[in-house]
Amino acid sequence: MQGLRRTRAGYTIVELLAVMVILGLLGTVLAGVMMSQQRFFQRTNEQMIVRRELRTALSLLPADLRTISSSGGDLIAFDASSVTFRNLIGESILCGKTSATSLDLPPLNAARGPITSWFSAPAVGDTLFALRTDSSGVGGAFWTPHRITGISSSSAYCLRSTFTDATGDAGKLRYRLSVTPALPDSVIVGSPVRFVRSTHYSLMTVASGRWYLGRSEHRAGAWSTAVPISGPFVAPGPSGTGGIALQYFDSTGVVVASAASATRVARIDVVLRGQGNSSSGANGQGSTIIKDSVQFRVALRNRQ
Repeated sequence: MQGLRRTRAGYTIVELLAVMVILGLLGTVLAGVMMSQQRFFQRTNEQMIVRRELRTALSLLPADLRTISSSGGDLIAFDASSVTFRNLIGESILCGKTSATSLDLPPLNAARGPITSWFSAPAVGDTLFALRTDSSGVGGAFWTPHRITGISSSSAYCLRSTFTDATGDAGKLRYRLSVTPALPDSVIVGSPVRFVRSTHYSLMTVASGRWYLGRSEHRAGAWSTAVPISGPFVAPGPSGTGGIALQYFDSTGVVVASAASATRVARIDVVLRGQGNSSSGANGQGSTIIKDSVQFRVALRNRQ
């Protein structure tokens, strides 16, 4: 008997088309899921960046604002989107007074303890406040202001001062400051001194056209170029709707709207509104911008 011929059945065109359609549908669904996941991670990353920039602003702006003594005249100018004030940059004591316009400071790392410290070294044009010994307290009215007109340093200053150690501080540099107007006789060796520098905060634009929180300082008679410290933020807007909004209150909670009444300011409320870059929305939706905000208040020292 001859063997039967066996044939192998193949796929029909209809079956192949059905498989291709099913694979196409699965690919479309899978691509949509992957795109949604990509948008989700993109938006999450944007949100993390915005919150990181807000935290950066929170670590700098409140710390500077807390150094303001409104009763002492530190608050120079302000409005709803900017503030200019004298910022505390350092403290020390007089270890020597060579004349009415010249005083010496102990070294930064004095052997007998740190009695000189600053966030930024004093510069010509900064203001020095010296405490008078004829005061009945340490209120703002008894700190006498002086403009720094010259700075020199040497290890030979304050050699015999009770605030330095002849052996432990040998070779350490100390500052000698020239000031105007002349120091009163009641500012003596041992008097505390503090250093302030005019500082300005407001929104600024950068090359990308976005808005950042900018900080500038007044040095040697001129304002430095503003430096972006955090951002981007929402663009400036009316009625406190921009990236930074400030309100000023006296000790009873009444709003202080004029810089002419700056000595009455006891509290500053701040709102910061950050935003990210354009980020795609959910599948089938247009692009959105990630936004977040933070609010805080700062009570000023020596307030009235």
